[in-house]
Amino acid sequence: MTDFRIHTYRASEAGIFVNSYLLETSERVVLIDAGLLISDAEALAARLAALHKPLAAAFVTHPHPDHFNGLPYVVPEDVPVYATAAVAKVIAETADAKRAQWGPTYGAEWPDRYRVPDRLLASGAHVDVDGVRLTVHEVGPAESDADSYVLATAGRRRAAFIGDLAFGGVHSYLCDGHTGAWLAALDRLTEELAGVPLYPGHGPAGDVGMLHEQRRYLLMYREVVRRIAGGADRLGEEQKQEVAAAMARYSPDADLGWLVPLGADPVAAELATA
Repeated sequence: MTDFRIHTYRASEAGIFVNSYLLETSERVVLIDAGLLISDAEALAARLAALHKPLAAAFVTHPHPDHFNGLPYVVPEDVPVYATAAVAKVIAETADAKRAQWGPTYGAEWPDRYRVPDRLLASGAHVDVDGVRLTVHEVGPAESDADSYVLATAGRRRAAFIGDLAFGGVHSYLCDGHTGAWLAALDRLTEELAGVPLYPGHGPAGDVGMLHEQRRYLLMYREVVRRIAGGADRLGEEQKQEVAAAMARYSPDADLGWLVPLGADPVAAELATA
């Protein structure tokens, strides 16, 4: 019977603990997301090589660098990279700016090149690999400017690779300012993905309970920013630290607390115009 195995590569803390997934079929391997830093991408490539099966395809769930930066180091040029048109468009438009923004922080660990997905799939379109069907579902703006998830199906078995539609064990990245749309997407996906194992971009695999937890996190963050901003579309540094402290109390065991103040201004601006 056709089946698949899922291997998870979890990046280092410097690589913000991002997950890359190797879906192993009977004869080949499919990659979902490729990490942020060169060292993690090289380690992921070594993990792939250890499976002793060729890479058939790669998928990118959304256009943040921690999910596409590693592509040139893991995926040979003759292997197709799949994504929705919206994901590919945002990568093409923002990758250089992201390098300019974050390159000085990461130095030689930040790739000097990137790859834009070259096989564009409409929502609901699929790719078959050794009897495993991989279907891309477009979500729209949510955690990023263009989110999607990949549903793997083999017989009665299913698994959904949800990118950053829900975070596990780390604070959320909220800099793209779509929390309202994200909440609406979570409501839809809670029904759509009921009963399906979920593999997130950060944190361990779970079920739709992850989506409920993400919804509660977003509602809390929005309320904290609403209270502290008082209708303003920007916060001062002390106010941002107040937001960070409140979210640390809400999620005391979550890593990457430095992400919290980064999203304060985008969410304040979003709420001010709501």
